[in-house]
Amino acid sequence: MLLSIPIQYRSFLPRFYRLASVAVLSNMMVPLAGLCDAAFLGHLEDINALAGVILGGILFDYLYRILKFLRNSTNTLTANAVGAGDQQTVLVVLLRCAVIALVMAGAMVLLQYPIHKLGFAILSGSADIEGAGLAYFDARIWGAPAVLLNFVLIGWFLGREMNGVVLLMSLMANGSNVLLDYVMIMRWGWDSLGAGVATALSQYLALAVGLVAILLTTQVQSLRSLWSGPIWAQVMDRQGLSSAIALKTNILIRFLALISAYAIFTT
Repeated sequence: MLLSIPIQYRSFLPRFYRLASVAVLSNMMVPLAGLCDAAFLGHLEDINALAGVILGGILFDYLYRILKFLRNSTNTLTANAVGAGDQQTVLVVLLRCAVIALVMAGAMVLLQYPIHKLGFAILSGSADIEGAGLAYFDARIWGAPAVLLNFVLIGWFLGREMNGVVLLMSLMANGSNVLLDYVMIMRWGWDSLGAGVATALSQYLALAVGLVAILLTTQVQSLRSLWSGPIWAQVMDRQGLSSAIALKTNILIRFLALISAYAIFTT
């Protein structure tokens, strides 16, 4: 295979394989969180907590898999800026996408009541199961800001080929989720509520790893510019925002169609 590839491109293959491997592992962050919750709850005598978390997990998987367009679009914009050698734009992309993610996360938190009413109306179960599922949903939804910011950070780090940071964030998210699930479900007996709290907290711990990595890998001059007006004027530039939102919307439509079809067959 290598013989058919021009020599100037052969160095690209190891980089590609590393990026692809880390991208696959990081894609498993959200599904593994629900799997860990179900694994611990499966050891309890009351099956309603497990069934409720499975219903809530389906709803979160649907929401977050659609919102992964935040990661893909950030990855694209960051890679373009890195390829152009424009470090200022690399930072602007991070801030702009983070602002968009926070706005969307705020909307999810504010609209959590109609979201869970609609979701559990579609994924119907008994009163006890829905009660457990609502406890899980109401706790885990507060992790939405961390989840969406993690999507942005992972896309940004992948666009800069900082694979080690992405892998570390994934390990922190899943490792802490297992530990917190054990403490809150098995030791404290919080059942589905504990599963939701554990998952939300694990996402904030992963976010903390990403933020520390930014501080350690970004030049001091660039960090100081975060407090200046010019960079925020560039972040909030109407044309730049419109372009970023247009790209994200196009990828959103793609994810919405794909995940909706998958959810219909799953249901």
